[in-house]
Amino acid sequence: MKLFLLFNILNISNCFTNNNLIGLQKYNVGKFRGVLKMAKNVNKDDFNNIDLDNSGYLDSDELVKFYGKINYMDMADLNDDKKLDYLEFDRLANIQKFGEKNGGNLFVRNAINFGLVKSDSILADGEASIMIGNKGFDPLNCATNIITLRRYREAELKHGRLAMLASVGWPLSEKYHPYLSNLINKENLLAVGGKAPSLLNGGLEKINPAFFMMIIILSTTIESLAISKKYDKDIIPGDLAFDPLKLYSTKDVKTKRELELKELNNGRLAMIAITYYVISEFITKMPIIK
Repeated sequence: MKLFLLFNILNISNCFTNNNLIGLQKYNVGKFRGVLKMAKNVNKDDFNNIDLDNSGYLDSDELVKFYGKINYMDMADLNDDKKLDYLEFDRLANIQKFGEKNGGNLFVRNAINFGLVKSDSILADGEASIMIGNKGFDPLNCATNIITLRRYREAELKHGRLAMLASVGWPLSEKYHPYLSNLINKENLLAVGGKAPSLLNGGLEKINPAFFMMIIILSTTIESLAISKKYDKDIIPGDLAFDPLKLYSTKDVKTKRELELKELNNGRLAMIAITYYVISEFITKMPIIK
């Protein structure tokens, strides 16, 4: 398996190469021909410096002041609204680094090579390609249109957030619940062998049914509000307007996009982790902390 993976990585190593080292001319085709090669480097970290009015968007005047008379707007304005948001600007920077193919997204380029996404998928390039966290993974072609994709993204974020809580709560319950139950003279609710109660581990019969009823009512109430939600271009998937510590709402647009990506990546990792917990305990019959 290691040799197989190494062979495939070497076979498509060009997808991991920063093409600035070998010249941009091989990718400067169509409307990009000769422009990105000669222009001042486009760096996504310059976004806030270019955004003079702090609007969260770059207009033609701001681009001209920073880069000179280079028609970046026509190159990068995917939705034709005559302004560039941070993700469109980031795509422009990636194109300069890695070539025009797939909007400079190396993850998508590799995913197409591995057959994990179709070359004509909306994730390959275009408006959907600049969604936060687009790694080009859609082997079942679920992203049929941008509205559907936004719905799936919101579902992904919900599952990721639950998984982040569960991935921490699962091992903590196995480690500290026996001590806490002894401390307050209550029944130990862990399953046989000190494992967290679950469908596969058993032990759910020890949980008060009122707890499950409360969870069902709470979940149903929240999801009933989401059913009628319109996933248009102005909606941010997963945004519940919950930020009591102002960790997100007070930040500039560049930092917001970075925070959104961090949450998404951590959520994806947590979903993998909690799945591993379940499988590991089912196979080994031992708690994950062991």
